[in-house]
Amino acid sequence: MPFLPSAKARLDVGPADEGRRLSTRFTEGLGKPESEATGVLLRWSGGLSDGILRLRRRDGIERGVPADQLVAARVIPPELSAYAVQRMCQQGWPPLVAEERGPWTFRASSGATGRANSVRVAGAPKGSLRAALADVQRWYEARDLPPRLQITHPSGLEDALDERGWAGRRRSRVLVASVSRLLNATSEAHQRSDLDLSIETAPNHDFLKLVLGYSPATAAEFDHVFAAVRPAAFVYCRNSAGELLGIGHATLQDTWCGATTIQTAPQSRRSGIATAITAQLAQWAVDQQASNWYLQLFEDNAAALGFYEGLGFVTHHRYEYRWPADMTEADLWPERDNHAD
Repeated sequence: MPFLPSAKARLDVGPADEGRRLSTRFTEGLGKPESEATGVLLRWSGGLSDGILRLRRRDGIERGVPADQLVAARVIPPELSAYAVQRMCQQGWPPLVAEERGPWTFRASSGATGRANSVRVAGAPKGSLRAALADVQRWYEARDLPPRLQITHPSGLEDALDERGWAGRRRSRVLVASVSRLLNATSEAHQRSDLDLSIETAPNHDFLKLVLGYSPATAAEFDHVFAAVRPAAFVYCRNSAGELLGIGHATLQDTWCGATTIQTAPQSRRSGIATAITAQLAQWAVDQQASNWYLQLFEDNAAALGFYEGLGFVTHHRYEYRWPADMTEADLWPERDNHAD
């Protein structure tokens, strides 16, 4: 399914969009005409629904816009809001079940990843937050999955979630880069004659053995994603003896390439395999006429963050997973070494 920038709410911005240029419409009171304000979001003070947006216009003048007076708000293209990028990420890794409830999307699969087994929060819920959270717990309990939210950071909901006992958290980032920059950063990897890199249309048994988190219990989620999202590239990196050294998987949403899997065999780490796979995926992205690249990564994976930042990736926005404080991370991520999000 292609990424549809128009498939968004009228209020498609949040506190995580600080630094981006916004177009807003708002009313200053009942019966008063709508006003417009365009400018860079300097800061979002207070909560998501009752905060103040501080905008700086091109002429340098600043003004505040109360969030509860907003009629419409969007990030001015070609930039994308954090909410829009989260929607795009979901299209690249779709859950087995998705149910939209206003700006919240309930998602469930087989528990392998956070991104396909959490509520994607893209604004304040309809009704009270307390009722929405109780609904989340019932929905996931019915599917034998732990309840969790995937929410941009900052979100404007932090204090309210803490007050209601949703204090567990694990932080992630969406990193972005231009495809042309990646090609330049990985150009030397294209010259390696000791590696056999190929792009195939599906994962075989050896590929799946290297996929972090893949098991009989989670296979339904991975198999669904690998079969459902097209176009897709499955990169195999082998040595001259045919031994599989690493794998990569990426999909396409409009002009965006999303890398969901880059994994190196344990015995082949720190030998440039991940760079070579990235180079092959970047060339595939060019062939697909993609111009941008995104990936999701837990912040506690310092080695991977350093690797991607070294290739020129920057943080588009941060987000976090939230869950009830009486649960532990082990309840949500049984495999603590799962850094793929």
